[in-house]
Amino acid sequence: MSHRHEHMDSEKVAKYRRYAEKVRIFQNLSPEDVSTILHHGKVLNFREGQTIFHEGMLGSNLFIVLKGEVAIKHKNHLIAKCNVGDAFGEMAVLNHEPRTATATALTECRCFTLEEREVNELLEQKLAVRVLLNVIHVLSERLEKANAHLAEIKRNSGAHS
Repeated sequence: MSHRHEHMDSEKVAKYRRYAEKVRIFQNLSPEDVSTILHHGKVLNFREGQTIFHEGMLGSNLFIVLKGEVAIKHKNHLIAKCNVGDAFGEMAVLNHEPRTATATALTECRCFTLEEREVNELLEQKLAVRVLLNVIHVLSERLEKANAHLAEIKRNSGAHS
């Protein structure tokens, strides 16, 4: 019986280590942890201009950009651009609400996606705690940026009245 599955070859370890560095919600995870997560999900390709999901849709997939750029829009206003390593769609997984924004591929894109069921399976493992802490960190940063942006808009609109 071979032990090939127990030990990853160095090429795979290096690849997963790169993912752990690039993908913010994978930061501080071991290559083995990243491998576990990647084996739970699937990779999807989107062409430029293709909608990944619409605002108001029910959906419980978390997405991570592996290649390309994704626009996140709320009521047709651009609220974020996601690049390689950025996660999006995590709110629907966390709060079971319909999508609060529309995600569209700005370029040809490759995204990694995890269904809520897969996320829950991972949650039963300790590595999920680190992933969630990373998600919380990314979300809080995103909120800070959005709040700063809103404050700026209010300041500017106040100046013209």
